[in-house]
Amino acid sequence: MIKGLYTAGSGMMLQMARQDVVANNLANVNTSGFKKNVAIAKAFPEMLMSRLGEVKEDASGHKVNVPIEVIGPLGTGAAVSGIYTDFDNNNIKQTENPSDLAIVKEGYFVVQTPEGQRFTRSGEFKINSEKLLTDNSGYPVLDVNDAPIEVDGELVVDGEGNININGESVTKLKIVNFTNLQNLERLGDTLVNSDETPVEVEKPEILQGYIEQSNVNAVKEMVTLITVVRAYESLQKVVQAEEELNDVAINQVGSTS
Repeated sequence: MIKGLYTAGSGMMLQMARQDVVANNLANVNTSGFKKNVAIAKAFPEMLMSRLGEVKEDASGHKVNVPIEVIGPLGTGAAVSGIYTDFDNNNIKQTENPSDLAIVKEGYFVVQTPEGQRFTRSGEFKINSEKLLTDNSGYPVLDVNDAPIEVDGELVVDGEGNININGESVTKLKIVNFTNLQNLERLGDTLVNSDETPVEVEKPEILQGYIEQSNVNAVKEMVTLITVVRAYESLQKVVQAEEELNDVAINQVGSTS
């Protein structure tokens, strides 16, 4: 009976982890460039259950219970195998704001933070009081020379990230990518970092006046959340049933009075 408690308990912990992931996705449904996470579950090894027969002696004289009937496999619980990111980016929205930029396919913008260079898909940029192109957190966006981009006039960005100010070509956006995107470390809602050395994308596809929206589908996430809550409640009932069985076993079956 205790096995049931552990099995149900591990399932409840799994559903709590899934709920945290879904809640974070829903919180960022309107965050530009946000990529949703998905919690993947794995099952613990199953146990083969058999009904035991009479106690007999084996060839060496030891007494053993000989299985006489196989009942079947018994699950022993589940856990989170990993949390993976969905990098689908087919959700582009037109804003007609010249400082808004979207990467159509692969790649990340590079921004300079106090901790060093960090990377983002969110191209919802601003021009600050110092006439520098920055992200929403105020970090300067970098060009291919790892320098901040000064915008003193009309900003035009072509499809490959070349920057023109007042009709004059001045620099090019630095767009990089990584070999293993699943190893990226999230820093807040839009920034990421990696131990891997980024590789510069030679011919990126950039759209000016567009932003990449979050790839979170609020309706699907709500359906997933309802499923998670119902699964958690079902496992709660399993725990309660196991507690009641244990109570009967201890106070009634095992009673000496």
